[in-house]
Amino acid sequence: MSDTEKRRAHHHSRGIFFIHGAGFASWVPHIPLVQEQLSLNHERLGIALLAAAIGVIAAMPFAGRFADIFGSRYVVKIAGLFFFPALAVPIFMPSFLFLALSLFFMGFSAAMMDIAMNANGVSLERARQRSILSGLHGFWSLGGFTGAGFATLWFALPLSKTIHLPFSVAILLVAHWYLQNGLIEDHPKSATRSPSSSRTASGKNANLKKETDKSIFWVLLPFGTCAFIGQFGEGVITDWVTVLMIDTLGSTAAVAAAGFALYSAAMALTRLSGDWLVMRFGRPTILLTSCVLATSGYLIIAVSPHYILSWIGCFVAGIGLAVILPLLISAAANSTGRSGGTVVATIAATGYTALMAGPPFIGAIAERYGLVNAFLMTASFLTLIIPVYLTSMRQRLKTVRNS
Repeated sequence: MSDTEKRRAHHHSRGIFFIHGAGFASWVPHIPLVQEQLSLNHERLGIALLAAAIGVIAAMPFAGRFADIFGSRYVVKIAGLFFFPALAVPIFMPSFLFLALSLFFMGFSAAMMDIAMNANGVSLERARQRSILSGLHGFWSLGGFTGAGFATLWFALPLSKTIHLPFSVAILLVAHWYLQNGLIEDHPKSATRSPSSSRTASGKNANLKKETDKSIFWVLLPFGTCAFIGQFGEGVITDWVTVLMIDTLGSTAAVAAAGFALYSAAMALTRLSGDWLVMRFGRPTILLTSCVLATSGYLIIAVSPHYILSWIGCFVAGIGLAVILPLLISAAANSTGRSGGTVVATIAATGYTALMAGPPFIGAIAERYGLVNAFLMTASFLTLIIPVYLTSMRQRLKTVRNS
């Protein structure tokens, strides 16, 4: 593969991450509108969002296997053809049951595409022999900012809100069809290894794997715990901040969407500079600073008497949450000494679980104690990253600081 082809694949991979983020952010501003349309209280909305979480978890065992069998590029292609149309389906659902089913399918297809495009990014990273995943995630956030910004503009104009998602989906589908053709072509493992060589390798490594799996688990546990905490916070702000601004401050849908757009912008800017920040200040400093900023952002959002302060809180929270997961994945891979694929899958799966499980849990809390208290609880939860770091991660992060 020539350097020109690798650069082209890199550009297309950035584009795939961008449109995935744009699609997800296009759906988020419609959550309070769907809630109002179906007259759902916070708890029932949370249960509906839980269906999306179940869809994500259900996709995990299949996404990696399909990528191995068919190649990640092919899985990205097929999953995208289902994911983007699935974004528009929930707004047309006539009942709670159909809404939950549509959200399950959205979560399933979103996770299939997300895991496959990350696997493709890993293949491209190896081909280019340099780190690119943090930048790819930055483009996902840029897509989120663009999708939320476009929704803000649409909602502010005298246009039908119902038409926004179908219109956006049409554009995203065309972009997806073009971009997936330029992704790097990776091949299934079975195509590069004969059955006999696989059995030989398996026989030699079986005992070693049994001996090391337990130790690897304990090494990854604190990283996975912090990933869970960070992604829990990200899931909550994604699904509930627009609802909070509308319910508590009486904001319009356009104002609430603007808050989420600022959050997405902060995520994008911080992720795009994340590699430089880690090299400049070290992982321990960045992790602890991220925790403090994320917590502060949530507190500002929760106690804000005016939407301007809520916007500031969204921006601060976006900065704080942006690099927690990429930092942990990188540090965990270095700590284990493994090639990274297994580690990435483990930490990412933990993060996905929290990302999707957080919103419905907060929905139940909000129904009983109010959304403001639910956000305050999430702020407190985010601070747990600090004791986990102090008790079990300090030395590991330091040893991989400059890796």
